Amino acid sequence: MNRFLPKVADNNFLGPKIAFYFFLLFMVVNTVRSFIHFLAEDAGLNSIANIIIFEGDPDPNKIIYLFGALWGEMQLLLCLISWIVIFRYKSLIPMMYFIWLMEWILRATVIRLNHGLDSIYTTGPTPGSDYAPIAIGLLLVFFIMSLKIKSE
Repeated sequence: MNRFLPKVADNNFLGPKIAFYFFLLFMVVNTVRSFIHFLAEDAGLNSIANIIIFEGDPDPNKIIYLFGALWGEMQLLLCLISWIVIFRYKSLIPMMYFIWLMEWILRATVIRLNHGLDSIYTTGPTPGSDYAPIAIGLLLVFFIMSLKIKSE
């Protein structure tokens, strides 16, 4: 438990270097995708997630893009916290792995079951949904790895 929630949050990551470097790579990818969801005109929903453009009056896409941008904003804030951990509180990396793992598990289970996308709503793969099992697997492996103390 002390590895997951250390009594002192310091800049000393005790896990293997590969767990640190994977987290760094994971955060670069997440930060880029979060900026896209937050700032892109379509919140990345059409251009990246391949969700169809809806017809209607008033334009239903405006509200869809609003929620996509809000989601991007929340992702970006979680990325900010993760970057602070990377640069200042590395001992909290296992906890951040757990938080990101939970985000992906909930996306692939609860959200997918309650609001899953049928193929009639997409024109191609939806990376955040279709590749969730890969992300979950990698995060689980590196979360477990981050709890191990590196051998010198």
